[in-house]
Amino acid sequence: MAALLGGASLLCLGSCEQKSRVDELKEFVEKVQEEGSSYTEKQWEEVNDEFSKLLDKLNEYEDMTPEELQEVAKLQGEFAAKAFKEQAGKAMEKAGAVLDGFMQGLTNDNDEEEESE
Repeated sequence: MAALLGGASLLCLGSCEQKSRVDELKEFVEKVQEEGSSYTEKQWEEVNDEFSKLLDKLNEYEDMTPEELQEVAKLQGEFAAKAFKEQAGKAMEKAGAVLDGFMQGLTNDNDEEEESE
């Protein structure tokens, strides 16, 4: 009976360990989804590096279940979508500011030409 309980404990610990491997990535992605809108460009670089390290760590495990692999793939997609949305949005804001400045410059040039006529 004791051997049976010991075996069950090891089995539980093993499955808990595997679950926690993916949970670390899941918690990281959830944090990025919640806070990513306020990240600076430098913070995004740091977050991308940390994400890569977490993926590298998970790739070292050769005994991941198909469910774990599917969860990791899902989390990669969620992270990539958030990163793209935030970084592309900020790039569009910068481009918009440049375009506004360009348009303002054109408008000022037209005003000056009309005044000189």
